[in-house]
Amino acid sequence: MINKKIGIIGCGNMGEAILSRLSNVLEKSVSIMVSEFDFKRRNYVQSKYKVIVETDNNEVVKFADVIILAVKPKDLGSVLKNEVCCGASKDKLLISIAAGITTKYIESIVGKDVPVIRVMPNMAATIGESISSISAGSAVGSKDMELAKEIFLTVGDVVEVDEKLIDAVTAISGSGPAYFFYMVEALIEAGCAAGLKEDIAKKLVLKTALGSAKLLETLKEDPAALRSRVTSKGGTTEAAIKVFESKKFKKIIKDAVRAAKARSKELQKR
Repeated sequence: MINKKIGIIGCGNMGEAILSRLSNVLEKSVSIMVSEFDFKRRNYVQSKYKVIVETDNNEVVKFADVIILAVKPKDLGSVLKNEVCCGASKDKLLISIAAGITTKYIESIVGKDVPVIRVMPNMAATIGESISSISAGSAVGSKDMELAKEIFLTVGDVVEVDEKLIDAVTAISGSGPAYFFYMVEALIEAGCAAGLKEDIAKKLVLKTALGSAKLLETLKEDPAALRSRVTSKGGTTEAAIKVFESKKFKKIIKDAVRAAKARSKELQKR
């Protein structure tokens, strides 16, 4: 298990998600320290998780072997320049979950000899079902990567990707939950339009979505193969699929991902 002292700078939704999972595997009183400026939020975190919550980020940097940077992207530069860089060293691992901030940018502030890893979890981290991509900075070794994987396996699954692919990751898994929510939203509306009560339509759609995802995960078959098993020739599913194809549904998805990827690239702080 993780045998390092972990510091989390910023305890918003994602910071708390990581804290909640780490607190199940670490001795909280001696292995975890958090920083949070908001008074109400600070009291809430301290009361719920029984960890040390500081207002001074410098204290977290001094304490931790691994510093998880969970502040908003717009605030990260200031935090790095005014606090983190003072205590950063080659013996401390920095992990950033700030969207749009490259390892190169972080290294330019804290020093190129400091190991920096960039991680992109997604919203499902809040329930331990995230898929997180991790990308290594220039000073990162294999042990650093293994440690980062171990930490983020507590909030779901992990894949290692080259940082140049981070825009594609953002477009697929970072923004991806919203795509599925949008599909669920549309199906519920369609069910209501077809005469179902909203609560019934919602239950039907949610259980269908969950069951379909579990089938994909359990059977490990190609999604096209599973689709063909549901799609009888001349049947109801085929009628629906033909509408999707006539509207170029796959092209719409590809165009949407391409747009998200392009926007991610525009937002990168290099």
